[in-house]
Amino acid sequence: MPHYFFDLNNGRKIIPDLDGTELPHDDAARAHAAQVARELARNREQETRSWRLAVRDAEETLRFELLFASADETISRLPRTLGVMFADAGANTALLNEAVLNEAVEQVRVTLLSYENGEGADLGSAPRRTQRRGLSQR
Repeated sequence: MPHYFFDLNNGRKIIPDLDGTELPHDDAARAHAAQVARELARNREQETRSWRLAVRDAEETLRFELLFASADETISRLPRTLGVMFADAGANTALLNEAVLNEAVEQVRVTLLSYENGEGADLGSAPRRTQRRGLSQR
């Protein structure tokens, strides 16, 4: 029976699975990875959405990666326009979408801080980045 290893990448470090698990095939490994992701994310789904499991075989070959967001059952409760950004997306697409969202949140935070510090006269006075990852700010 094939042996699979489920390495956790939380964005700051990779935690290798040293023991692994014997499973009959890749589909069983994918189901196991989704269950592991749900268990690790339970009650902290927002924090773990960008985490992923890299699943490799005994020969160290990467079989697939599972983004925690794809196993997050709370995503199904989001409005469709937000849910599609995470559900059924490849790891790179979902991480890029999260990066774009994080950047937007940061821009709002900087704007609000400028008002708190008395630096902002109106919403249009906050500093804006003009170019980022090929996307223009409007």
